[in-house]
Amino acid sequence: MAEEIQEYIEKIRSADEVARRCLALYAVIAAGHNESRSELIDWTRRENLWKTVSPKEASFLQAVAPTQQQLANATWRAEALAPLLWALGLVPKLPPPTDLCDVQGLRRVLPPLLGSVVEWLSAARLCPDSEIHDANETIYQIHWRVRDARLRNDPTPPGKLPRMPIADCEPPAASYNAGVVQERHYALNWLIGYRGQDWDHISTDT
Repeated sequence: MAEEIQEYIEKIRSADEVARRCLALYAVIAAGHNESRSELIDWTRRENLWKTVSPKEASFLQAVAPTQQQLANATWRAEALAPLLWALGLVPKLPPPTDLCDVQGLRRVLPPLLGSVVEWLSAARLCPDSEIHDANETIYQIHWRVRDARLRNDPTPPGKLPRMPIADCEPPAASYNAGVVQERHYALNWLIGYRGQDWDHISTDT
């Protein structure tokens, strides 16, 4: 019997898709920081964003009592939000994944939480495809090195190699943050349409 081949098309998401995913993540991250989940749900529905919220995200937002792990996972999504905002040109440079992102800095380029998002969405534009693919390839290589080091029980590799194609200078000689690497790889794989997977089921193969 011939092996079944899964067909899928890898295509970079549209600017509108990316912008809406940013806002869905914005709501999830805010909930992780103890903003009212009922108000966030009302906001996403009012601004026609609820259909962008993934099933897992909806389950978290609608949970009667989220677990501490769910709350922690939600706050980590800021590291996935950062590369998507970069792809929209709202974060000028994507630093090496060695430290946690500046959450307040991300918030400054987003529309007011619980406010209108119409103008923000209409202004969404993506950076060139080549830059997105370069960023994805870079995070892939970094993630491979982080995982390889873990398998060998070696220290997390230093953040000097490879050169980040979207930064003007060499990363500092600091260790990569495995959690940041994972979240960034997750978001960038979604951005390029990796294997046609939806947000809840993105794989980060290395």
